[in-house]
Amino acid sequence: MDNFPRPFNDDYELLGVLGKGGMGSHVYKARQIKLDRIVALKVLDRDGDSEAEKRFYSEAQSMRELNHQNLVTVYDFGVQGDKIFIAMTFVDGESLSEIIKREKILPVKTATYVALQIAKGLEYAHDRKIIHRDIKPSNIMIKKNWDVCIIDFGISITGESKRLTSTGMTMGTPEYMSPEQCQNRNLTLQSDIYNLGILFYEMLSGDPPFTSGAALAILNKHLHEKPASLRKKNSKVPLELERIIDKCLEKKMENRYANFSEFAEDIKELDSDPKHKDTKKTLIKRLSKLEQIIFLILCVLPILSIVLMILLTFKIKNVPEAAPALGYLIPKSSNIENNIIQGDSLVHLIFDGDPKTAWIIPKDLALRANNRKLVTINFPKPALITNIGIAIGDQSSWDNFQKYNKSKEILIYYTNPTVSGNPASEVSGSRTVSLENKLGVQYPSSWVPIEVNMLTFELRSMQNPNNPADFAISEIRIIGVEVGP
Repeated sequence: MDNFPRPFNDDYELLGVLGKGGMGSHVYKARQIKLDRIVALKVLDRDGDSEAEKRFYSEAQSMRELNHQNLVTVYDFGVQGDKIFIAMTFVDGESLSEIIKREKILPVKTATYVALQIAKGLEYAHDRKIIHRDIKPSNIMIKKNWDVCIIDFGISITGESKRLTSTGMTMGTPEYMSPEQCQNRNLTLQSDIYNLGILFYEMLSGDPPFTSGAALAILNKHLHEKPASLRKKNSKVPLELERIIDKCLEKKMENRYANFSEFAEDIKELDSDPKHKDTKKTLIKRLSKLEQIIFLILCVLPILSIVLMILLTFKIKNVPEAAPALGYLIPKSSNIENNIIQGDSLVHLIFDGDPKTAWIIPKDLALRANNRKLVTINFPKPALITNIGIAIGDQSSWDNFQKYNKSKEILIYYTNPTVSGNPASEVSGSRTVSLENKLGVQYPSSWVPIEVNMLTFELRSMQNPNNPADFAISEIRIIGVEVGP
């Protein structure tokens, strides 16, 4: 039984086991003592297996060239007694394989968001002549804000490296191997594109395209069989997206995307496809005048109904008003403390392919328990919310935090624009976030990304309901990207 923490050498202290890497290596959570930094420490026993050691050195050499937000970074490499080690980025999150095992099938927007981040990381590696060769869910780490980090370059190759695989030996996981990898032929960047196609397919269907049978049977399917139609397994997948994934999964390398830039361009064109923008105009032109009148009435009635509901809502007495919100949109990399703006409106999320954090700070910090609705946020375009953070009580000091009552649960209800026939004002679901009585922003670990165009935060219960001067909430952070046209 391992006891942690324990020293590894003068520079590192082992804190716990993270899992196993390739080539029989072990991966530990460790603290780099001099820099007081948490790292992932990959350790391999030197047992005379020269090929495993060569691969370990090759991984260190490959990764030292990489510095990208979607790839792990190597901090240190060395020998300790009968062991060699690599210190690299510690990713605080869970693997994509764990997420797929739990969620089965991911929403189309979420899967596409993850695939694009993987493509960005691999494109960066390809630009430096590095091919990963082992893209699979267990090698994709997802942080709590749904940022992606690609790990384990243990069987990667560079443009200058010699082939380390022994004659007749195939490296990789059968379900995630390209046809050329199955035949132990020379690999190119198109091999990683094929691997991403498999992973994309699995995120949207729950399983990779070829699974049943022994390893050799699976390899044979990669070489000779077409994957089952993705849309038959998941009807929510757009036809054009299925075609993009099918192109990644072409048997011949020359029929796949030339690079990940082409792949990303097709994804972006899919999101901005103008084919349906003028559908209503075309339909109206085809109708007779009477039919046009009826059509317009049917279009206007829902809008009038919504307006009437809003007017009636304002007339109802004793309905607590939503607290006005202050907010400022900042990129993740910005200096947060120096970028909070005082104003009366929320600057909405800007979509450029990267997640942004919107800080919503309630204007009246001394919120009362009887004002259950804290804040409502309406997005001008649908937004994919990848996580939400909430801070309770007075955050200025521990003493002030102790003085006030804090919220115990927050109900977050939302409108999902993807629900058929769901108007912008109609609530389509809710989630309850449980909060601990502690300082700092708290992020729910079980949060699953969801597309919304409205969020409302409502107070459900307090840590001390008998305290009349309730201090319910001090800060909300929303992380996400706009996905609407």
